[in-house]
Amino acid sequence: MIDEENLNQTIFEYADEKYGEQSKILFQKYIDEFPEKDLEMPNETWHNNFLAWLLFEKVLPETGMTIAEEFVENTTDLSPEMKEKVLQIKYIIRSKFLVISKKGLILKVKDMKTKDVYNVKLCSTHPVSPNTLITGRIHPFGEYYRFAGVFQMSISPLILDPDVLFGAHEKNELKRFESTLLRRSSSLQTILNKYPHHWIDWMCKDYGLNERLKKEKVREIKHKIVNDLPQIVSNLPEKSKEVLVFCIKQGGVVKYGQLKNYDDDMDFFWNDKNTPSTIGLLRQKGLMIVGKMVFGERQFKVAFIPIEIRDCLKSLFFTQM
Repeated sequence: MIDEENLNQTIFEYADEKYGEQSKILFQKYIDEFPEKDLEMPNETWHNNFLAWLLFEKVLPETGMTIAEEFVENTTDLSPEMKEKVLQIKYIIRSKFLVISKKGLILKVKDMKTKDVYNVKLCSTHPVSPNTLITGRIHPFGEYYRFAGVFQMSISPLILDPDVLFGAHEKNELKRFESTLLRRSSSLQTILNKYPHHWIDWMCKDYGLNERLKKEKVREIKHKIVNDLPQIVSNLPEKSKEVLVFCIKQGGVVKYGQLKNYDDDMDFFWNDKNTPSTIGLLRQKGLMIVGKMVFGERQFKVAFIPIEIRDCLKSLFFTQM
């Protein structure tokens, strides 16, 4: 099965099999069209970027398609989701991008030309930090963007961008709420009472509730989650359901590090749309709480399923298995 991990390699192999003998001709024919042809880079980096441009951006006159689009058309064992992701790659954005914040593999970057902000998912861990200026290319890939090439990286203390400062403030505020001490018997209503007002307002809007006072809003959010849980869960992405199943199997509480393989991107100030993050979505829906809990003599960051919904989740998931 072709997935995100082997996708690029599979496309490279397809291109090599079909166009390998013409590689020198293609290089000579299209080198002048390569947007980064005059950039100073190590030879291997330059050739890798040329190849990526040739595969994903250059429309070949013979086919009227990019090689990646041709790959999608001729490959049968590609899921509809992966086909859509491959077809998005050609929408490249070239610019200098300022890293506003980082959490896990997710970078929030700002295009210094347009001032647009993008969530970019790294393929692996990288020691990049806020205030890093990246010259390169990004492209949409599902719910996030991905880097298609990085030509230069620098950190300048002279860039005092307000979005970087705001990102640091967001990170600190989120960390403060994620330090809330939880008990194994903590109720959903007790926890929601500690949430900032704008989180509660967002949840009310998401669930279609119209109460005025925070106390009333919290009460109605709890009732909505408990009473409509099957419908809420059925609308979740499969990966979010996987996280719920894993946590329920562990008794409803897990140390947060056990969820390291799932997206956990989360902002302090929530946008109008649901976050594409696997764990972040559960948090926005009130189905998972992130806080601190005591184990022995130490406190650990944990993911906590509210006690009011655990039995119902067990029935939903384990009677279907």
